[in-house]
Amino acid sequence: MTRILVVDDDRALRHALKKALSRKGCDVDEAPDGEHALQPLMDGRSDRGLLDVCVLDLRMPGLSGIDVLKRTQQRQVPVVVLTGHGSIEEAVAAMRYGASNFVQKPVDADELWPILQQAMRENQRPKAHDIIARSEVMLQFLDEVDRAAKSEEPVLLLGETGTGKELAARRLHKRSPREGGPFVAFNAACLPRELFESELFGHKKGAFTGAHQDREGLLAKAAGGTLFIDEVGDLPLDAQAKLLRALEERSFRPVGADAERPFEARIIAATHQGLAEMVEEKTFRADLYYRLSVLPLALPPLRERGRDALAIANAWMHAMDAPAALSEDAEELLLSYPFPGNVRELVNLLKRALILKGDDDEYITASHLSRLLSTSPFASLQVERRDGPQVGEHVTLEDLEKAHIKQLLEELHNVSEVARIVGIDRRTLQRKMIAWGLRDESVG
Repeated sequence: MTRILVVDDDRALRHALKKALSRKGCDVDEAPDGEHALQPLMDGRSDRGLLDVCVLDLRMPGLSGIDVLKRTQQRQVPVVVLTGHGSIEEAVAAMRYGASNFVQKPVDADELWPILQQAMRENQRPKAHDIIARSEVMLQFLDEVDRAAKSEEPVLLLGETGTGKELAARRLHKRSPREGGPFVAFNAACLPRELFESELFGHKKGAFTGAHQDREGLLAKAAGGTLFIDEVGDLPLDAQAKLLRALEERSFRPVGADAERPFEARIIAATHQGLAEMVEEKTFRADLYYRLSVLPLALPPLRERGRDALAIANAWMHAMDAPAALSEDAEELLLSYPFPGNVRELVNLLKRALILKGDDDEYITASHLSRLLSTSPFASLQVERRDGPQVGEHVTLEDLEKAHIKQLLEELHNVSEVARIVGIDRRTLQRKMIAWGLRDESVG
């Protein structure tokens, strides 16, 4: 039986939805505010059982719906948001933080139910196999992932936001000897700093104000499996020191506990930040950096993956049973746009296009996509270029490659390092530089 969590401060609306959805054969749990929704969404279950989907109001006192989405970005429960103000901007912001869809109030259960079913279908796809790769650079990366999976050493996943670091972490777990154990994900950027230690290590009842019962931390929950720490650069320094000790001693102590507990999980960390630079700035511990980066793996950005963007778009639309197809000019736009938000931005763009297209439109066109890109929530991530094609221009892949490589050469002054980043050998890069008129002398 489908179990739905309805989160809304309006008691009458919660009860009305519960009654209507119960008639469709669903069990409905209620949360009166955002605070009461956090733990069920992170755990994937309420007190009564596993959750299949959540209906979340965006406008609530205290924690808003957007706040809940920000704080639970590693949740496994799909979320459909409710907005009573018809705000497209709010809905776009919610989808940026992982909402599957949105519905405007007043809501009708007959309208809401198929949207909830679609959200559940999308969430049921096997995430460990969602990485779609056709390009040589991505196939090479996946080969590195599969080889690293056989090891017990920590892995540090590097890459821009939206490149698929959690999917890579799940693949590492799925292809490792720990496959049968739990995969526990944690985003270090989504929790108040004062709660980091309790979240990681757990706590004993009475350890601090508000600790009303024993709580098992993520290190304990991941025993026998994998602990994935996303945005590890956001760990506070004191938590970094304690995580380092747990890695080195293979044990940890919950807050307020007298005894140590064994640490029996493999660590995979990920970041889009430059941890080496943070070490120099003394905002990240050097010893933890070296301990986590035994096996560093860099995910290539989508703009370096050739026609992968089109393969991902078509595969996603097929999996969603999309009621429209991409036109030829839309496909051309997808191949020419650099996607500063990477795969996350691509999927976000397709979701918005399907929601906002006309009811009679059989195709998503370049015109549809261009309008959406002009108001993209990923605008702040736009790839800066001093020369060459600009974001949104219809240019060739060679133009984009040339501009990207030129920028890297100007920033790094190291041909070998640039070749490594873009996934080609040094001689191939030097041949491209000669063809484009870029000399070694010009970059030092």
